[in-house]
Amino acid sequence: MRTLGVCLALSLSLTATADASNCPAQASQQIEIYPTAEVLPANLLRMYVYFPRPMGIEEGLGNVHLLNDKGVAIEGAFLSNRIDLWSADRRRLTVLFDPGRVKTGLAAHDQLGRALTVDQSYTLLVSGDAMDAEGCAIGADARHRFSVEAPDTKAPAPSQWTVTPPAASTRQALEIDLGSPHDHVSLAYRIRVLDSDGAILPGKISLGAGEKTWNFVPRAPWLSASYSVVIDSNLEDLAGNRPGRPFDRSAGQGQNDWTNHLRFAPIEP
Repeated sequence: MRTLGVCLALSLSLTATADASNCPAQASQQIEIYPTAEVLPANLLRMYVYFPRPMGIEEGLGNVHLLNDKGVAIEGAFLSNRIDLWSADRRRLTVLFDPGRVKTGLAAHDQLGRALTVDQSYTLLVSGDAMDAEGCAIGADARHRFSVEAPDTKAPAPSQWTVTPPAASTRQALEIDLGSPHDHVSLAYRIRVLDSDGAILPGKISLGAGEKTWNFVPRAPWLSASYSVVIDSNLEDLAGNRPGRPFDRSAGQGQNDWTNHLRFAPIEP
């Protein structure tokens, strides 16, 4: 499981040229790519790249490539952004698939189609030549290979999630099976546990393999009381679907009813 600690603000920096002898050892560097699932929907909306050090603003999408199963780069897959989509610490880059191609009924989708094709395999390649804010190359390339399944057009349904209650008087993890991979940044911010008084319970969030399960360990042991899991309406899955609101919904289609909280009680010894 991966512990989440993410930041969403944007920040800018200039890259300087560094003396290679002053740069960190490349072998110690590691780039992480999300989502980690090996099967992703054809209407995937975004991916994320985590760099081991703060990056310069020009070291963005130019170092990220979508390759087909023959190793050929697919042009026009990502939305080009002049300043890219960096986190405040410039370590996380959001790679946004062109929404105009993802969403049906738009000109780009009709003319070009989606970048991802069902039953095909792809690799997201991040070049190790990318320079950090001090002008040092990150080092080794990073790759995430995945296959593509049918588009996900169903909104998340919290009422169908499986909640496994923890044991009372322990700090055992609360586990929620989401049924499918979700956007890991969204999971870090859009689900909270409330105590019986309605206060947010402090603790640590982690995710299971493929971001299919959400886990929470409280700072203090669970009480023999009633708790609630509250889901924000902006929670998203990998295709940008939100509870009650599919991303690719028809014009004029409203929001469907959905359950925004799940109740549970720790299991007595």
